[in-house]
Amino acid sequence: MTLTPKQLERYRRNIDVPGLGVDGQEKLLEARVLVVGAGGLGSAALPYLAAAGVGHLTVADGDDVELINLQRQVLHVDLGVNKAVSAADRLRRLNGDVVVDVVPEMLTRESAAELMTGHDLVLDCCDTFGAKFMLSDAAQQVGARLVWAAAVGMQGQCSVFGVPTSNGRELWLRDLFPVEPDQADYPRAIEIGVLGAMVGQMGSLQATEAIKLITGIGEPLVGRLMILDALRARWDVVDIRPPSR
Repeated sequence: MTLTPKQLERYRRNIDVPGLGVDGQEKLLEARVLVVGAGGLGSAALPYLAAAGVGHLTVADGDDVELINLQRQVLHVDLGVNKAVSAADRLRRLNGDVVVDVVPEMLTRESAAELMTGHDLVLDCCDTFGAKFMLSDAAQQVGARLVWAAAVGMQGQCSVFGVPTSNGRELWLRDLFPVEPDQADYPRAIEIGVLGAMVGQMGSLQATEAIKLITGIGEPLVGRLMILDALRARWDVVDIRPPSR
């Protein structure tokens, strides 16, 4: 595709990023990205993807907006509206270049796998381990690239799955956590809270990784886990070392 004069002006700051250029912007406008979850992570990732000019976004979420969400889910304004519908309305107003499809329901492994096959990339913006394992398993089933993140309290994590590492192996969530943990074994927002600004950092990181994967610039978090300890203002990156098979 050829960028119009208006698009050249709108995306100038993207185009000026070393290594991205007009070619990278054209790749963004041609990309199809599935974002599962329009809550805290999605509220940060989705508008940055739309503003960057990702040409086709599909938003999947079966929840409705509640008052308790608004402390961190800043994409939403009206209560009682399905989150995918609410997100799509804001994204369309943000950038008319972007086509936004809505899936206003919770995905199953089967429906997730079917949706993934029509997209270049998937973002896991869910907030439960059950949903995250389901999405990773579905992505592995169809060979979809997956940008994964989790956030609770003042801590967040992010990685990229489904992209070959330097030794040619694709890693998935079960390489990081071999067995889905019991709910009693990990902290949840309902118990220890979650800082909205910290979740926004992780969602923005997901958008950054997605843009890198689409345009082919930089080094994505493949085979690596980025960890944020916001309380101590510390970022760490560790290698993912899956158990021997």
